Amino acid sequence: MTTLRSQTGSQADLVTLRKLAQDLAASRKERPTSVHLLAAIASREGQAGELLRERRLDAETLLKAGRSFDEDSPDPLARATVAARDLGKRAPFGEPNALHLLLALLADRSSAAYRALMQAGVDTARLRTAAMQLSLGVVAARRGLNAGASTGKTSKTEPSSLSTRLSQRVELDKPAAMSPPKRPLGAGVTVPLFPPPSRAPERTTAKTPSVPPAASTNPAPTHPASASPTPPVATAVPVPLSALAKPVDKDRLLGQTLAPLAARAGGVHPLALDRAKAPTLSTLGKNLTLMAALGEIDPVIGRELEIDETLDALAKKNQNSCLLIGPAGVGKTSVVRGLALRLAEEGNREPETARLLVELTVSELVAGTGTRGALAERMTTILRETRDCGRKVVLFFDEIHELFTGGLDEATAEMKLALARGELRIVGATTPEEYRKNIETDLALARRFSVQFIEEPDEDSAFLLCKQVTRTLGAHHQLTYTDEGIASAISWSMRYLPGRALPDKAISILDSAGARVRRRAGRNRVSPVGPAEIAAVVASLADIPEERLLETDRDRMLNMEKHLAESVVGHTAALGKIARVLRRNAAGIRAERPLGTFLLLGPTGVGKTETAKAIAHTLFHSADAMTRLDLSEYSEAHATARLIGAPPGYVGHEAGGQLTEAVRRRSYQVILLDEIEKAHRDVLEAFLQVFDEGRMTDGRGRRVDFTNTVIVMTSNIGAAEAMALKTERAVGFSRTTNKVSGEKLESAMLNAARSALPPELYNRIDEVLVFGPLGKTEVEEVARRLLGKLGRSLFERGIRLDVEPAVIDVLLSEGGFDEGLGARPMKRAIMRHVEAPIAEMILRGELPSGSVALLSVEDGQIVVDAIDDVQDAAEAS
Repeated sequence: MTTLRSQTGSQADLVTLRKLAQDLAASRKERPTSVHLLAAIASREGQAGELLRERRLDAETLLKAGRSFDEDSPDPLARATVAARDLGKRAPFGEPNALHLLLALLADRSSAAYRALMQAGVDTARLRTAAMQLSLGVVAARRGLNAGASTGKTSKTEPSSLSTRLSQRVELDKPAAMSPPKRPLGAGVTVPLFPPPSRAPERTTAKTPSVPPAASTNPAPTHPASASPTPPVATAVPVPLSALAKPVDKDRLLGQTLAPLAARAGGVHPLALDRAKAPTLSTLGKNLTLMAALGEIDPVIGRELEIDETLDALAKKNQNSCLLIGPAGVGKTSVVRGLALRLAEEGNREPETARLLVELTVSELVAGTGTRGALAERMTTILRETRDCGRKVVLFFDEIHELFTGGLDEATAEMKLALARGELRIVGATTPEEYRKNIETDLALARRFSVQFIEEPDEDSAFLLCKQVTRTLGAHHQLTYTDEGIASAISWSMRYLPGRALPDKAISILDSAGARVRRRAGRNRVSPVGPAEIAAVVASLADIPEERLLETDRDRMLNMEKHLAESVVGHTAALGKIARVLRRNAAGIRAERPLGTFLLLGPTGVGKTETAKAIAHTLFHSADAMTRLDLSEYSEAHATARLIGAPPGYVGHEAGGQLTEAVRRRSYQVILLDEIEKAHRDVLEAFLQVFDEGRMTDGRGRRVDFTNTVIVMTSNIGAAEAMALKTERAVGFSRTTNKVSGEKLESAMLNAARSALPPELYNRIDEVLVFGPLGKTEVEEVARRLLGKLGRSLFERGIRLDVEPAVIDVLLSEGGFDEGLGARPMKRAIMRHVEAPIAEMILRGELPSGSVALLSVEDGQIVVDAIDDVQDAAEAS
């Protein structure tokens, strides 16, 4: 049986802890803050200290975590101890102690102690619930319970579960004449399972059997504030057996105790709307402040700055409504939930002056207003109730842009008037596109709102957010998630799911992985969800092989040359330089710059564009992870607007720039700038900050991050001069040409590029590489790869392709090799001599599925034969 003495300490604990906190601050030459109080709790014996030490939080760890946090309160120690005394006085029994002080620190989200716990990665909701359970006696003391004053012995065993302890309590609580005798002070005192009805509203619909008057001869316990000098002896409160089957709602119990819930007449919560004064608003709206007070809203991590700025906007005299603008899934609703939690804390201290955040949806607002004028009448009613209900009400509209579209002018007219007069405060959530389209164009409406842009969280913040969400996901799927799995979901979603925002896309991946693992395992026990399970989901979403995802970046970077050579023929030295630059920048040695900036010079058809595709496939697992811009289309100065977006007031301002919008949608990709020498100088100078600082500012003033991109520029600069130098004849009547070394040709091309490009741009390029003409050996390898690609395409139709070696020699002699044109003549030769005959045979039905197409040479010509049997094909070859 839980006893009163199981609550360690008394009100003297608060004085002792405050003195210890002051000594800690003085020894460290710091201003005393609530962090020092938290460290004092952790350094002392007792249940509150055990809760912190169980989470590996000693005094030194807490002081380190909170050394960067300060508090606005002139005396944070006094503020916390006063709040602890208030909690102790409102408790059903006992005196203020260290547990109440811990609860007071956890309830004040603005305190340095609370922020230090968040910095240390503590689940404050669970810590608060555990402290509340101990302070209320819902669970047994950690170090054993007093068996009774008469024996003075400590029980060595604790009940195994809450239901077991409750069943023991019911057996001991006898009705009527069997009521227990009075016990001396300090003996076992049974704690009520739920707070008495006068302290909190009854939320359950099932009726609890009332206890008959003769069930107990002892008087009811009195509130500590009105108790006599000799404390009365508490008596056991019978618990009906029907209550034992219901789990204890810890969040409800926590919310009821932390808030000043001295219920109003009729059991109305102090933070509830008065239905008599606001019937329409109570029916259509959802009181988020009340939900936060009752513990129905989970804590919000990582949005403290946005919540503070929203509160500042609501506190202004003018322009005191706020718009939360951000892409879908970025966490706008989380900011609103955090706002509701903050307002509930204000209501905890001053319930009569608390602000109530009420959510309204456009669909509920419009429902049932089919007749003309009904919507305007409903909006007028809501505004009147908001003004006359006697409470400070803030309305929240998710997707607020829907109010200003679809013919809702009659409703918005009343709202605009109320906003202009300052009679209405609104928090709205919308996307940047909808804001520009529906709100920003109405200047009279836009000036009524303070705008708060909600950006995507960084990886560290997203990890904390997803870590919190995985507790709920794990409970739903009945499994757990590893930290490596969470980190993989965040990293891969950023890289391969560019169309969505964090943390929503990472949470979606984690949810899908949990659902897949649980469905395949059935009721069997499953291992935690890790990177392998996350990779299966991402691979299906991004169409990437799982093994490529599970391959570490280290292995891929160390084998970069090998991966590039699988797609690019020749140019071994140039590929080696590209790999070294990518390894250096990917290791973080040169931060705040693109992963690589390359200028590839050389004649047409030598593999410059194919190299860019190979980089995209190797780094980002897809050749499509590339944005290609033909800079010959940017030969005019005004073309810069197409690149970064038109300035405000010009046509196309809302569309954004071709380059900046592509990078905003997908930050991990290759940017291919083709024929860079044909762009206007103003266009080239727009890339200076990209090459140097890894960023570009678009036409709307938004900063676009290029640090995860690889920029590849291609150009034919100097190719004509090099070819002329190579074919130059010697002086005299000889028909032979001068033999020019490769170094001389390369130097000629580099000099031409240096003179053609702006010096400040040329100087910011990581590597300028020369791709020389392809020789006959390289073109033969290109032919083999092209025929292999054709064979894979035919295999998907059930047709096998066999090629005799002599076919490649014929392709070379039939126009497949031209030193000045690279590999493109070979592509045309294969299309003309191989692909065209095979296509005609397929259309005529001569190459059905299961047959073999045999390429051979007869009389110097390529011949395609259709063979039905595979064995016959082997004999023919």
